Amino acid sequence: MKVHRTNEALAQWMISAIPASSRLLTVIAAVFAVTAISGQHPSPTTEPRVAQPANIVTLKDVRKAAARKAAAVRSTLAVRSSLAVRKAAVRKLAGPYAHLVLTAALQAHIPAKLVAAVVQVENGGDFHGSATRVSSAGAIGVMQLEPNTAWNLLRVNPWNARQNIDGGARYLAMMLRQFHGNVRLALMAYNAGPTWIANGGRPFAAVAYAKEVIRDAGGANNA
Repeated sequence: MKVHRTNEALAQWMISAIPASSRLLTVIAAVFAVTAISGQHPSPTTEPRVAQPANIVTLKDVRKAAARKAAAVRSTLAVRSSLAVRKAAVRKLAGPYAHLVLTAALQAHIPAKLVAAVVQVENGGDFHGSATRVSSAGAIGVMQLEPNTAWNLLRVNPWNARQNIDGGARYLAMMLRQFHGNVRLALMAYNAGPTWIANGGRPFAAVAYAKEVIRDAGGANNA
């Protein structure tokens, strides 16, 4: 007990021996030294914060996730529904050649419904014997290709239904590019030849042909 009191007196004497201007700095230094050792920051007036787990999922988060998933499902169903409608329209227009039309249009990068409408108009809706049908002008097959265009330009056999449709779709794509996406002019060129249409010709038969195809395709913008 005597030793303890002696130590207290000695400590008080040592503190009193330090100039008043240095006592505060000494106390602050001591506090920070103790803090560094203990690993705690002195904050006597601040209550300790309770750490929140980072992986807490709230009801709001669940609702947001469910809404996003529902939106994605609706978008997928809408796309599938749209594709189903388009395929049904192609089947209605192109009949037994619908699958060939879908493939050819995809490869030519043009709307399948537009190609199907050409097939419909070229055959008048009658597909019996259309693969070997020859018009009075000499056009051959399902898409009524001229022999010279089929053999020399498109390099297809016009008597083969698959090649005929493939060639017809590619030729229609060429006309669309030549006439800068103008569906009406491209169809007129498909019917009457690009040179005549490019030079300003507007033959009545070609105008009527383009109008009928666009009607069956559902309009120039939707074809």
